[in-house]
Amino acid sequence: MRLFIAIEIPKEIKEFLSELNTFTSPIEGVNFVQKDNFHITLKFLGEVEEKFIPDLTDFLKSIAEEFSDFTLKITNPGVFPDKFKPRVIWIGTENTDILKKLAKRIDDELSQFGFQREEREFKSHITLARVKNHQNGKYVFEKILRRFSEKSPDFQFRVKDFVLMKSTLTPKGSIYSVIERFLLLK
Repeated sequence: MRLFIAIEIPKEIKEFLSELNTFTSPIEGVNFVQKDNFHITLKFLGEVEEKFIPDLTDFLKSIAEEFSDFTLKITNPGVFPDKFKPRVIWIGTENTDILKKLAKRIDDELSQFGFQREEREFKSHITLARVKNHQNGKYVFEKILRRFSEKSPDFQFRVKDFVLMKSTLTPKGSIYSVIERFLLLK
């Protein structure tokens, strides 16, 4: 099954992000993330055999017990790799030290399970859209940036846990379901 580790986003922030992502008609080459699928990915695992899930969940539980809950703040929209040829449009979150440490700890420890280490430094974000048509992607990004600055939101939320999430690919997009929740207990 296809798995990733994530931080879930509160409902009111999902509502706001969904408003940023609303356009009157489909935009060719831009696939918008559905409201229920907004999250912060800590680590994408890819295909994992079901028999490994108990060991994986035990391991993630022990990591969660090393961390205290913390606050995250939503920051500005951005794109990967750059604004001239966007491939991903996102909303940032503060890259707090505790969040970076949590992501790094998960990445370091899971490499012992045979999962590939991340090549880039962790950049906390919530994906809004994936782009195949760069021109339309630039248009969408500029519109989202304008909408965001007009509302100038000040969203913060408390992170009390992270989840092991299953991603099921369907013709209508991905469906995410929580396999296990890990409370930050320190």
